Amino acid sequence: MNAKQLFQSSQSFFHDLVHNSPRIARRRHQSNAVSPMIFVGSWQLKHSETSRTHSLVIGPDLTINIDHHTIPAQVESLTQDSLVLLDHYGYHITITADQEVPIKMFDEADDVVYYIIPAQDL
Repeated sequence: MNAKQLFQSSQSFFHDLVHNSPRIARRRHQSNAVSPMIFVGSWQLKHSETSRTHSLVIGPDLTINIDHHTIPAQVESLTQDSLVLLDHYGYHITITADQEVPIKMFDEADDVVYYIIPAQDL
């Protein structure tokens, strides 16, 4: 085996070792996982048309409370920039984030956009 073949063989070995290692594969998978924690917290909702405000609390289990009432809903999808819930009537509640901060909520049932403001900013 000449030097070139030995180099190519060792290069292929290390490539396979790195890309097939369970530890590295697990780390690569975890980095693609979406954390729901950016949506968790206490917020204020500001109606886009009337400027009326409501309280919004999103729990660690992604349950939502609006004005101290729990909204029965199930998580339909979760991405880096959106949380989509399906309420018990079949309407979607979509919370959109920008740079890991929730910025608006769309309520399909009422066809209304609410702007999300951190509770301490009011």
